[in-house]
Amino acid sequence: MHDIIYKQWHDEDLTFNYEFTPSFAQCTPDFNMSWAEIFRITTDMAGEDFTQREMGWEVLKKQGIFFAVSRISYHVIKMPVYHQNVKMITWESAPQGPLATRNFKLVDKETEDVLLYGQTLWTIINFEERKMIPAKVFNMRPTPTIVSEFAGIKPGKIPIPEGMETLGTHKITFSDLDGNGHTNNSKYINFAIDNLPAEFQQKTVKDLRLNYSKEATLGEELEIKGFFNKEENKYTIQGIIDSASSFECELYY
Repeated sequence: MHDIIYKQWHDEDLTFNYEFTPSFAQCTPDFNMSWAEIFRITTDMAGEDFTQREMGWEVLKKQGIFFAVSRISYHVIKMPVYHQNVKMITWESAPQGPLATRNFKLVDKETEDVLLYGQTLWTIINFEERKMIPAKVFNMRPTPTIVSEFAGIKPGKIPIPEGMETLGTHKITFSDLDGNGHTNNSKYINFAIDNLPAEFQQKTVKDLRLNYSKEATLGEELEIKGFFNKEENKYTIQGIIDSASSFECELYY
């Protein structure tokens, strides 16, 4: 039986580190780590980083505040694989406009080679008023000032091309929900990939972007639409509920 490493710590520069080895269940049939697991781990790391700095969700809830991930971008050098010893590193950097910014880097623990870069943008929301709090105004910790360069495509607004075609549907079920009773953000990438043609499900993604526009709630049905741009070797996927966009995704091959 293989040893599975789970270790986490903060460095002096406040980067939060997590060592682990992808398990069999965290991988796809090609033994690459699944995108849903990468999304889940990075989201959990963001929460645990804040928890260990006394800003966990329970503390934020008492203050009437919550963080919601808005935009995500990943740049892949090489996907992590089954039972590879890896280390995920995350840190906050200077806000981008009103949005808080968090960066990620996944490295091979043995060689220190970088496997993946990520950058995520977060909306800070006043729960009672349902109003956005500008990231520079959030004062539960000093506003980050580090400007971190990102190797991938910036996590900006994803344009929807003409010619989108219906790929399938997905009804939100109980197993899509998390501890808050919301559709967990790691599920949306599955909604996109599960409805792609098989040939694209098995291709290696070089860059991935995802925007969250409107939460899909229990019982609602998403229409999944897509379009493949041959010139850019890019698949654009959109999830739609009642004519409104729920999420937008780009996969570059």
